Amino acid sequence: MTADGGARGLRAIAAGVRNSSVAERTLVASCLSDSMGTGLFAGLAAVFFTRVAGLSTTQFALGLSLAGAVGFLLTLPTGIVGDRMGARRTLIVINLWRAVGFAGYVLVTSFPAYLVVVLLTAVADRTAGGVSQALVADVAGDERRIKLMAVVRSTRNVGYALGGLAAGVAIAAGSTLLYRCTLLAISLFYVLCAGLLTRIREKHRVTTYRKSKRSWAFRDRRYVTFTGLNSVLSLHVTTLNVLLPLWILSTPSLPDSLVSLPLILNTVLVSLLQLPATRHISDVPRAGRAALAAAVLTAVAGTAFLATRWWDRTSVVAVAVLVAGVLALTWAEMWQSASSWQISMDLAPEADRSQFLSTFNLSTTAERVLGPALLPVLIVSGRSWGWLVLGALVLASGVATWWLSRPEDRGPFPHRDSEPLPQLR
Repeated sequence: MTADGGARGLRAIAAGVRNSSVAERTLVASCLSDSMGTGLFAGLAAVFFTRVAGLSTTQFALGLSLAGAVGFLLTLPTGIVGDRMGARRTLIVINLWRAVGFAGYVLVTSFPAYLVVVLLTAVADRTAGGVSQALVADVAGDERRIKLMAVVRSTRNVGYALGGLAAGVAIAAGSTLLYRCTLLAISLFYVLCAGLLTRIREKHRVTTYRKSKRSWAFRDRRYVTFTGLNSVLSLHVTTLNVLLPLWILSTPSLPDSLVSLPLILNTVLVSLLQLPATRHISDVPRAGRAALAAAVLTAVAGTAFLATRWWDRTSVVAVAVLVAGVLALTWAEMWQSASSWQISMDLAPEADRSQFLSTFNLSTTAERVLGPALLPVLIVSGRSWGWLVLGALVLASGVATWWLSRPEDRGPFPHRDSEPLPQLR
C-alpha cells in the first residue's frame, strides 16, 4: 500500500465520520468500546486460563468450542428477540450480560466453573452479530447503511488492535492481579458500550403491527442459498487467522518470524481501505459482481501461497509472493464483506430484519466452526494442491452468488418480501 493510498483511506474514514449524524457517531463509538474489550480478551484469554485459572489447553479449547455451538444455536432466537424488542434495546441487554459474564471470569479457578461462565457468557457474546447489523440499518437508513458498516468495521479493527496491545502489556507484566483487573476492565468496556447505545435514536426504525404471519428467513430459499454461499466465500477468515500461520511454519522458503505479518498487514489495510472499497457496492447486482471479484482474488491469493513452496530455502522472492497473496486476500475480504452486507440487508424484510440478518450471520459462524477443522487438513496436513481445491470451491460460490444476484434473472428462488405493514399512529 502506498502512502497516498493510506492517506486517501484515512480521509475517506474521516469524511464518513464527519458527515454522519450524532446517532451514527455514537454507534461508532460504542463499537470501538466493544471491540477494545474483545481485543483485550482475545489477547489475554489463553494466558489467563492456562497459567492463572489452571486449565489445560484442551479444556480451554473445549470451552471455546462449546461456546461457539451455543452461539450457533441461539443466534436465530436472538434475532427474533431483536425484532420484538428492537435492535437497540436487545444490544443494550446483550452488552450488560457480557459485562457480567466477563467479570465472572475473575472467579474461575476450575474447569466446571469455566464451563458455566463461558457458556452463560456465550448466550450474549456469540449471538449479537445480526442484531448489531440491524441496528446499523435502523440508525443509518437504506442510503448510508453500507457506508456506516464500513466505518464500523474499520473502527472495530482499530479497537481490536488497541485491545491486543493492552493485553500484551498485561502479559508482559506477568501479574495475576493485573490479569484479573484487565478482565474487569473488559467488563467496563461493555458497560460503556451499553451506555452509549442508550443515547442512540433509531430514526429509520418503523413500528409496525402484523396482519399476517411472520416471514421466516429459512423459508426464503434464495436468502438461505445466499447464506450457504457466504459460508464458503468467508473462508478468507480461516485462511488468514489459522491456515496462513500454519503454512508459513511448514514452508522452508518462509522464515517463521513472518507468522504475524499477514494479520498485521490485513488489519492495517482493512482499517484504512474498507470504506473506499465499498464505494460502488450500492445494490444487490453490484454486490453479486463484488462477490465474484472477491472469489477471483481469493483464488489468486491461494495460487500465490502455493507458489511459495517452489523454493527449497528462505527466499526474498517467496516472501514477496506471500505479501502479494496477502494483499489479494485482504482486498477480497473487503469486497466480500461489503457484498454480504448489501445482499443480507437488501433482501431482509424490515419487519423481520434482525431475524433475517441473524440467519445470514449463521454463515460466518459455520465458517468459524468448520473452516479451522477442515482447511488445515486439506492443505497443510494433506497436499499443497489443496490451495487449488479451495480456490475452485470459492470461485464456484462466487459465480453462483453473481448469478443469483442478476437483475434480469432472479434465479430459481425468487425472494418474496413480507407484505407492507401499516404504521402505528
